[in-house]
Amino acid sequence: MIPFLIFLLFILAFLARYNFFRPTKKGILVLLYHRIDDKETHTPLDKFSISLTKFEKQILYLKKKGFESILPTQIDEIVKNKSYLNKRYVLITFDDGYKDNLTAAKILKKHGFKAIFFIAAAHIGKTLDGVEMLDEADIKELVNMGMVIGSHSYEHKNLLKLSRNEAYNQIKKSIDILSKFYPVEDIAYPFGGYDCWLDEIIKGLNFRRGYIIGQRIFQPEVDSEFKIPRAIVRKDTDEIDFYLIITRGRSKF
Repeated sequence: MIPFLIFLLFILAFLARYNFFRPTKKGILVLLYHRIDDKETHTPLDKFSISLTKFEKQILYLKKKGFESILPTQIDEIVKNKSYLNKRYVLITFDDGYKDNLTAAKILKKHGFKAIFFIAAAHIGKTLDGVEMLDEADIKELVNMGMVIGSHSYEHKNLLKLSRNEAYNQIKKSIDILSKFYPVEDIAYPFGGYDCWLDEIIKGLNFRRGYIIGQRIFQPEVDSEFKIPRAIVRKDTDEIDFYLIITRGRSKF
């Protein structure tokens, strides 16, 4: 009896840890990465940092599972044709603009994958939380590799904590700087902070898409293109977590 109870507790603990009850979703998988370096910074950033080895394993797993790597400019055509209903697409995104993202981009190119890098423009060539950021030469190299650049605002401030005028200036400054490298059409809201009043600002600045966090698969029939959900990959994301993320958008309740 005791061994059975122990086994039952193990099963319950496993099911509580991993979200197998959530149904699989049809849509476009949008993954969110931050640092691709597991060296500790002793800041909250550490929980969003993964090793380069782990990152490459995840890319190879996506490839094995038949995911096609896309860029944001392909979304309109995919949605128009509803091809996401019978094909597997993944849009890989990086937030903040850490220098190690350049190494990650080389891994992506090696395996035929692409990504968009959302950069906080004020931190180009500087450090954030003690971590070195992409400089201008790095950004140019990303673009030359076929990667895309997006805005993550100017100073990486939560836009919802700013006035509308301040939020506008944070976004506009980022465009003025980043447009020197790439025609920016996409924005990832810092800290995932979004409200519908931001739509007027980003539409007025000619953005085509906006990204939150969301922890779910992007379903074009229900999700706005200015509120595209992304699934975060964390330091503690193991193989089971990753499987659940790419099939359900999240691995935990």
